[in-house]
Amino acid sequence: MSDEISADHVSAIATAARVPLAPIEAERIARAVAPTVARFARAKIELSLETEPASFLAAQRREIVR
Repeated sequence: MSDEISADHVSAIATAARVPLAPIEAERIARAVAPTVARFARAKIELSLETEPASFLAAQRREIVR
C-alpha cells in the first residue's frame, strides 16, 4: 500500500464504482483520507476485502432480489 493518495486515484476508484465525482471533490477526499492511508502504510496494515466497498451495496441488493 502506498502512503500517498492522489485526486487521480480517488477519481479512478469513483469511476470504477460508477460514482460521479467532480475534480474538486476528488481533491477534498484525497486530502481527507491521506493521513489515515499514511498511518496504515507506516504500520504495514492491509485490509483484504472480498468485495470493493463501494460495490457492496449493489451486490447486497442483487441478493435481496433473488
